[in-house]
Amino acid sequence: MIGPCPDAKGGMASVVAVYRKNGLFSKSRCRYLTTATEGGAGRKLWVAASALLRFTFLLLMHRVSLLHVHGASHGSFWRKRAFMSLAFAFGVPVIFHLHGGEFRQFVDERLDDAGRQKVLETLKRCDLIYCLNEEIGAWLRARVPSVPVQVMPNPIDLPEGDIYLGKREPSILFLGRLEQEKGVFDLLNAFSVVAGVVPDVRLILCGVGSAQAQLEKTALELGLASRVEFPGWVDGEKKASLLQRAGVFVLPSYAEGMPMSILEAMAAGTPVVASRVGAVPEMLENGSSGLVVEPGQVDQLAAAMLTALDSSKSAVFCSRGLARVREFYSANVVLERLRWQYAKLAP
Repeated sequence: MIGPCPDAKGGMASVVAVYRKNGLFSKSRCRYLTTATEGGAGRKLWVAASALLRFTFLLLMHRVSLLHVHGASHGSFWRKRAFMSLAFAFGVPVIFHLHGGEFRQFVDERLDDAGRQKVLETLKRCDLIYCLNEEIGAWLRARVPSVPVQVMPNPIDLPEGDIYLGKREPSILFLGRLEQEKGVFDLLNAFSVVAGVVPDVRLILCGVGSAQAQLEKTALELGLASRVEFPGWVDGEKKASLLQRAGVFVLPSYAEGMPMSILEAMAAGTPVVASRVGAVPEMLENGSSGLVVEPGQVDQLAAAMLTALDSSKSAVFCSRGLARVREFYSANVVLERLRWQYAKLAP
């Protein structure tokens, strides 16, 4: 298996971290090679080149029976293509596991004809493609009809002990990159509406990104600076504590695959409000397990947050969301399915 450093920031790394925590690499024949990491260009190049050299050695020693590739758009795909090409040359089966919410736009709109052809020819040589939702799955089946395409859920670790489903504190929590495409300015504007109705409500924007300075300025202009917090990137116990206390988790993105943050919120029994992108409608059962709004619709977003903050109305979302995570997205369920597929392709 190849992909980003499991300790890095981002959804793909979080998926791999769950695999690692639940023994996929220590209790099976699966070896993980890190092909991307955080840091400067030199460090990134060294990590990618070292992984490619190790992979080549393993191929030459006939120690690779299957390659599972975690990839996305742009540089992520082109880096992984080198590994995939080597696997094809050695007759090794390849699973391409597509993450991210903009791969369709990457292929259809941002590449020239030659680049598009390279991507599609690479995908056509794969033995299986995993994706995160049925919409991108339908597009892949149309583009590469000769290759099986399956929706593979992201795995989530369920918290130990009982999950509190009662009344929460009046806080709105966001986890992710502080960037325009994540809908953070829509969230801040919607929060200004909510703040006029719920006097003591707070907005907690956890993450880092280029939009933070402008968000802080906008919050000041709206008279909300004292009620908007910027804790930075959070993880581990701090993130778990925020999720367990939050009145509602909100992800108003314009593009997503299958957000790990939504699964983490559902697993914590936290009401979820998210935009209708990627796998979100499937995750939230089109509104049965959480509130779904159209991206960019500030009025919808504000109304949904007010509903979620009302514990008498949000209780059903919490219980349904928790049940859905346990049935479809828990780590043991996903890893069992993954191991079965490995045995099928590389017995």
